[in-house]
Amino acid sequence: MAPAQALLLDVGVVLFKSAWEIADDYERLRGLPAGTVVGRGPLEWTAPDDLWQRYRAGEITERDYWLTFADTAVANGAPLDGHPHLMRAMFQQPGVEAVRPEALALVEECKVAGIALGILTNELMDFQGREWVEAQSWFRDFPVLVDSSELGIRKPDPRPYLISAEALHLPPHEIVFIDDNPAYVDGGNAVGMRSILLEVTDPAAAFDAARTELGL
Repeated sequence: MAPAQALLLDVGVVLFKSAWEIADDYERLRGLPAGTVVGRGPLEWTAPDDLWQRYRAGEITERDYWLTFADTAVANGAPLDGHPHLMRAMFQQPGVEAVRPEALALVEECKVAGIALGILTNELMDFQGREWVEAQSWFRDFPVLVDSSELGIRKPDPRPYLISAEALHLPPHEIVFIDDNPAYVDGGNAVGMRSILLEVTDPAAAFDAARTELGL
């Protein structure tokens, strides 16, 4: 099969690190007691993440997980600092390195190789706000950005994937899509994209698999 011609990234956990990975830095920078932000999903921690297990069992949605994750931290004393919710406060905290370096490295390789770049996310603008997103240095690297929180149609519905492909001016089979949610990866596969699951315990493996698909 010929190399793919575009890279399409999810944001949370893929372009951005997960909230689990930045939680310790956020607590330190805000002077909060360790464990104020409860839960680390599948990552090693001092206590099991029971809420994550409920999500994995299909009892709650991914969005429910993250909203409860944030609400619990606020109840434990994590400050909002004027932000509408904790996810924004955490990722926009000065000193927190939110963007995943492995993702940025692959984006730079794609730019050099002339490979098209896009974002397909369910809630970037909802969680972070368009003004902040557009002010980030990486934003201009992605001429295509499809956000379900603005579109009103969420992954894994096929329409956001097909809208992204149309915006990239490519058929789905020429697009590599990376997501951390198995259901959303299945959604990409269902429309013909070369979809790759990113495991937060080994994110580099997903980017290496994308390099292979892109011929890098």
